[in-house]
Amino acid sequence: MSGHVLASLLPKRPLDLMCADQNWNAVATPDDWGRHVLDPFGEDSTGAVFEDAVLQQLVWIIPPGGADGWPAAPPLGMTLYRAGDRLTVPGLDGDRGGTRWIHPPAADRLFTDADALRRAVEAVVGPLDEAADLPPVRVCRFCATTTREHVVVDVWESSNGLRRVSWACQACWRDTGGSAGHLLDTGKPR
Repeated sequence: MSGHVLASLLPKRPLDLMCADQNWNAVATPDDWGRHVLDPFGEDSTGAVFEDAVLQQLVWIIPPGGADGWPAAPPLGMTLYRAGDRLTVPGLDGDRGGTRWIHPPAADRLFTDADALRRAVEAVVGPLDEAADLPPVRVCRFCATTTREHVVVDVWESSNGLRRVSWACQACWRDTGGSAGHLLDTGKPR
């Protein structure tokens, strides 16, 4: 890995808005099902990956142009960052408001192979070519499996506007009775 690639990727501050360029691109997935994408790679076979706690996503650093042939799949909540696109990148010195490197960039591990990443994504959410016509993928709060047939069970919002939604798959929803007290309180009388 050359110094100019790292210089264009890593901010000079602990956290900064960086611009993908001719040296690197990135693919972001929602953090919930994106964690399932990490599993097929194992500890040492993925390139640099960081977690953006504010946008609730995992971001893989890929070679420039690596995802150029990927179809748009809005229901998946994925973002492809290409040359000119801006994203918040953490420095190497640790966690900044939850934004941190899961696998920091290293001389022998900067890029995740884009084809391997796509295969891992598709193993979790199905073919990207079909995703635009399907419901979004969510992770069940109870059994941690991915599902397209989900029910909202909890919504949490912090004072600074960070919002988290939890879902249940249909099986877990039925197992909880569908109206248990721990489920979303809509404020409406039952």
